[in-house]
Amino acid sequence: MLFRCILSLLVPLALFSAPVDFKSCQLKYQVSSFKIGTTQAFAVDNEYVLFYSEEEPACNVIKRDPFLGLNLVRSPKPFKHVFKFYNKSPKALAAVLPDEITEGKILTRQIGLNRLAQFSEPLKENAIITGSCCGIVGLATPKGIIEKAYIRHFLESETVRYSDIGIRLCDKEGVRVAEVNPFFENSPFLPDDIIIEMNGEKALTAAQVSREILFSTPGTLLRFVIEREKKKMRLEASMQECLSGGLVPDSFFNLFGLELGEGLEVKEDNPKYEIKKGDRLLQVMGTNVSTLEDVRRRLSQEKMSTNKTIVLLFKRSGFDFFIHFPKP
Repeated sequence: MLFRCILSLLVPLALFSAPVDFKSCQLKYQVSSFKIGTTQAFAVDNEYVLFYSEEEPACNVIKRDPFLGLNLVRSPKPFKHVFKFYNKSPKALAAVLPDEITEGKILTRQIGLNRLAQFSEPLKENAIITGSCCGIVGLATPKGIIEKAYIRHFLESETVRYSDIGIRLCDKEGVRVAEVNPFFENSPFLPDDIIIEMNGEKALTAAQVSREILFSTPGTLLRFVIEREKKKMRLEASMQECLSGGLVPDSFFNLFGLELGEGLEVKEDNPKYEIKKGDRLLQVMGTNVSTLEDVRRRLSQEKMSTNKTIVLLFKRSGFDFFIHFPKP
C-alpha cells in the first residue's frame, strides 16, 4: 500500500518535469514553408509566407519592412497548416527550423527598432521562436529577435510606417529617455526624463512605450506625464513619420537626407550640404565618434545647449572639412 502511494506521487511529478517536445513544431515548419534563395519562408496565411532578409530580396515581394527586414511573399501553393500568434507567451521556448531545434529563453525584450530581443542561445536566421503549441513568439535575425507584436503590426498594416517623436528609450529606474534628436522640431523631451504615463496609461517598460509610439499614426498627438529633476511635468508631442532605425542606420541626420552607415560612412551624395558618398564622419561638436550610438549620444547633449548649429567634421580622400547643421 505504501509503495502504491509513493508511486502515485512520483508519476505526476515525472510528468510535470518531463521535457517539452518541440518536434511537432519542427514538422509543421517542414510542411508549412519553402525555400527562397538560401533562406526559409514560413506560412502565416494559406497563401502567404513571411521571412527576414537584411537586403531587399530578388523575388516578387508583396510588402517589405525596410526597418526590420520582414518580407511578405505569395506562396505558389496553398498551405494546410499556418503559424498563428500566441495571445500569451508560453513558459518553455525554442528556436525552431525545419532541421533544427534550439531550446532557450528570451533574456531581454525588443526596445524599438534598434534593440531587438535577445535569446539565451545562438540563433540561426528565420528560426521561429515558439512554444510547444507552435505559435509565433518571435522571428530570429542576426541581430536578435523581432517580437510577435512587430510581426503582427507588419502583417496587419496596409503600408509599412512607424511614428517617431525623436527619442530613444531605456529601462533605468523607470522608462528613461536615453537619447534625444536635437533636430526634431517642437520635441519637449530632454535626456534623462523619466516617462511615467502616456495617454493616461502607466509606462511600464521601455519596450512597451517604444512600441506604442512606433505603432501610432503620424500626426497623432500623445500626452505624457514625466519626471524631470524630481519634478513631475505634463508634455504633449506630435508624432512624425519615422525615417530611421533598425536596418536604416539611425544617426538623427536622416531629417537632412543624410544617411550614415554603421562605420559612419556617407551612403549617398547630399548635394545640398556638399557631402559625397564615401565621406566619413569623424567628430560631432569636437568629440570623436566611431559608432552610430556615439553620434546619437553626443547629439543628445546638444538638445540642452544654446548652440544654434551642430558642427561636424568629415574626412574625404585625405583632407578634413566641416559641415554645419542648423538646430530648429
